[in-house]
Amino acid sequence: MRFATPTLLLLVSASLSSCKKDAAPQANSSLIGTWRLVSRQCYCAPTPLPNETLTFTATTFMFNRFAPQPGYELFMSGTYQPVAVTLCSLPTASAGLRLSDAVANIGPRDVQFTIQADTLKLDYGSPCDAPRDTYVREQP
Repeated sequence: MRFATPTLLLLVSASLSSCKKDAAPQANSSLIGTWRLVSRQCYCAPTPLPNETLTFTATTFMFNRFAPQPGYELFMSGTYQPVAVTLCSLPTASAGLRLSDAVANIGPRDVQFTIQADTLKLDYGSPCDAPRDTYVREQP
């Protein structure tokens, strides 16, 4: 009885693994918590940075802005799901979220996100002059 060569085994293994279906993007549990906006980058007229917080649960998000009366005001809220995002039709996709707003009734919006330690960056399409917002964790 002849044993298969290592090269043949490698080829068979590679072909079987290539049939595996790609897993859907997973929500990042480190998103969960409250974040405070600390920076906004865009090619736009300079304006004061809004006093804004963003809260994620396992499936929902809420953007709140401080208003003089009565205090924080909900201005965007809904559900999110993890998706692969391509900004501005660039060829490379990256980790992202699809935000489906129920308050302002705005259609789903895809946003690229990165988390490093206690810093969250949401990129709405900076290569195409959309904002990139940076948040720091307020509470888990």
